[in-house]
Amino acid sequence: MVVKATPQILQRVSVRWLPAPAYEDSNTVALNVGGYFLDLRVATADGSLQWSRAGERKQVAANPLTFQWTRIIDSTGSSQADEAMFKTLPNGDDLEYGEFNQDGTSVPYEEVWRDVTDEVSIDGDDCAWILHSTDGNTFLGKVGGVYMGMSKAENGSFGVRKEVYDKTTSGWKTEFETGSVAHIPKATDVIPSEPQLKTLATTSGDKRYSLSGREYVMRGIAVAPWQ
Repeated sequence: MVVKATPQILQRVSVRWLPAPAYEDSNTVALNVGGYFLDLRVATADGSLQWSRAGERKQVAANPLTFQWTRIIDSTGSSQADEAMFKTLPNGDDLEYGEFNQDGTSVPYEEVWRDVTDEVSIDGDDCAWILHSTDGNTFLGKVGGVYMGMSKAENGSFGVRKEVYDKTTSGWKTEFETGSVAHIPKATDVIPSEPQLKTLATTSGDKRYSLSGREYVMRGIAVAPWQ
């Protein structure tokens, strides 16, 4: 199943709007930690932002094979919740299928996802997390060698940064960024604080953390060995 309890990095393989054939026109990566997600889609044609969103994901109680994604921030300005079902394909990938509202019309779609968490892991890394600013506008997340920061300003503008860990240099490099990102912490701003995040995860009550002058709530954290 593509949606697991353990932290994940998911790479989209293809998308299909039925009955048209499947294709892939983006570099789409999603991070899942606990019940929250960050999803970034960058157009391969020109490297522009296609879609970026972050929010909460959960199973639908009436049908355990159905999942719902609630968009807390979204680069398109939409707050529409999405629902879809999954089934595992013979090669181990997962097929997501459902219907999506396109300009008022419900269109059936299929997306194929691949779990690449192990492929982009970092030796010795033992912590994955998603933080959400208390003002509701910013999400930060890291799983393995992928870090994302997303923020929506009051005027509706959207800023996104994605960093990846370069094993050859043992450092984090910006792979993509757009919009106003000056106030979005970089991976190296947050990762040194992981011991405090792990301690915070064991405490009861409201799990808040201050970073770069802004307060965040821990939405998801996982510490290795993953269960």
